[in-house]
Amino acid sequence: MVLQRRLMTWCVGVTACLCFGADVFAHEPLTASPSGTSEVRAVVEQDVAWDAIEWTERRYKLEAVGFKARNETGWDWWGSDEVMVGTEDSKGWTVSAELSGVDSGEFYSFDPVRSCVVAVRPGIVVLGKTSVCNEAGEPAPLSFGVELWEKDVVGWRTGFCKTLPPGKGLHAGPHCADDGSGADFIGRARVDLSALDLEAVLPNVGDEHIETVVLSPCPSGEVCSDADLPDYSFTFRVTRVRDARVELRSLLDETMHRTGARSELEAIVTGLRSLRAPSPRQVEPNLPR
Repeated sequence: MVLQRRLMTWCVGVTACLCFGADVFAHEPLTASPSGTSEVRAVVEQDVAWDAIEWTERRYKLEAVGFKARNETGWDWWGSDEVMVGTEDSKGWTVSAELSGVDSGEFYSFDPVRSCVVAVRPGIVVLGKTSVCNEAGEPAPLSFGVELWEKDVVGWRTGFCKTLPPGKGLHAGPHCADDGSGADFIGRARVDLSALDLEAVLPNVGDEHIETVVLSPCPSGEVCSDADLPDYSFTFRVTRVRDARVELRSLLDETMHRTGARSELEAIVTGLRSLRAPSPRQVEPNLPR
């Protein structure tokens, strides 16, 4: 009961922070404020038992299933697409090897246990070969981006592909999806899955949800011309893994280290300010391929 009261007190404090702004954190007396404001400030400044707050959260992993060339780049009769797939999430990015011989109407399948996109084990990873999921998973919300590039044999070199080793606990590919040697952009998509989205389709541990998104062929994200643009879709699978027990203290320490926040409340406010609305996406029915 004591912990419950302290948690309620903390929640009131955070709410006050959002309502009253930076003055809530000030240690100087509030000379011209409503009587309730000083009381709220005192509530915020009192010690909170961060170590005593813990809960059970749902965890998930997200893996690439494959992609479909609904319409390959250029003329269908002139060769095939040589595709490079790149993904990125909050803890790094992955990239595939060159996937050759992709023609219109074909579906390319990834190795299901080596194609992790979210909850990837740290280190250098190649999508479809060494990108394996950490079975601890990640909590909601889940977000990732995916891009496809067509690797031309001949092209003007416009840059170079330089990658750096990933930091501690992060993952990265050994090369770029666009290697800067004249590769053609195929398409991209951004996927945001909220806690409500995931709870609706994955109510139990072990449940799986497969979804297909249509990639936008516009490099800038704007409306493209009426030219014969490539048309690809990307299919992914989300699996609910075992729930995890989380301590608020460890989560706050990690957030403070990553963001440079100077206090627990500042770390919480930083997290709230970083939230963004889910990106709309064009979802395709998962019909037999």
